[in-house]
Amino acid sequence: MSNTSRKHHYIPQFYLKGFLDPSRSKEQLCVIDKIERRHFVTGPHNVGSQHDFNRIDILGKPIDAVEKSLSEIEGEVAKVLRYMEENATLPEETDMETLLYFVALLYGHNPQFRNNLSNFETTVIKQMLRLSLLSPEGYESWAQQEREAGKEVPEYEEVKQFVEKENFDIRYGHGHHLKHELQAVDEILPLLRHRQWSLLIAEEEGSDFVCSDRPIALITIGDSPENPDHPYNIGGPGLAQSDTELTMPLNRRMAFFGSFKIPSFVSTVGEKVIADVNDNASC
Repeated sequence: MSNTSRKHHYIPQFYLKGFLDPSRSKEQLCVIDKIERRHFVTGPHNVGSQHDFNRIDILGKPIDAVEKSLSEIEGEVAKVLRYMEENATLPEETDMETLLYFVALLYGHNPQFRNNLSNFETTVIKQMLRLSLLSPEGYESWAQQEREAGKEVPEYEEVKQFVEKENFDIRYGHGHHLKHELQAVDEILPLLRHRQWSLLIAEEEGSDFVCSDRPIALITIGDSPENPDHPYNIGGPGLAQSDTELTMPLNRRMAFFGSFKIPSFVSTVGEKVIADVNDNASC
């Protein structure tokens, strides 16, 4: 029997377990599907995952190599969260770096972000194809080089009609977006380090923080965005903007809060703050 993992969680199971329904004897989550407008109860293994989401196709490497590496990182993050919960405090330097790495990883490592990137890349590729066919002379110059290299090249008009009709799909192989997502972590981390981080703890007998398939929320608190051309500003506020705040539920009773302007603190919070964090996470 193969031990290869094919069901890959973009929202890790250890993290989802922090939001288990305490009223149930089994490890179960109360799940709301906003798209299908339904709710159900299931275990953490059944949500926040996709088949082969972290798959790679590299000669000599198992297809689940990245999935297993991420599991090791998640084990370290679980220890940090356990320490924070037991001591009601923020982690120290090395553990804080581990937690920020986890935030950076979750920020852009999800199906919605990947789908948005695919659509963007597809639009760019199609535009480049159209531009390359503006001139028959330019195409023929390239085609002649390809023919001399022994390759078969369609005639200009045939290619032009094919591109103009757009009756084709552009598909990306396993690992294409995963590579960019993992590389992006190194660019996102410095932006997270520059924030002041705080810990929000739900008051006793109060409401719980909730999780979502995109638990990290970046909210603009000012009127004039900075650095509009930063690569992480596409489609919304950017991590480099000083007029933004970041929230992330850590489990049912704790949430992470990052700001450029508010000094770090640890505080018990009531219904209003919990509702705001939950509202951000469910957008």
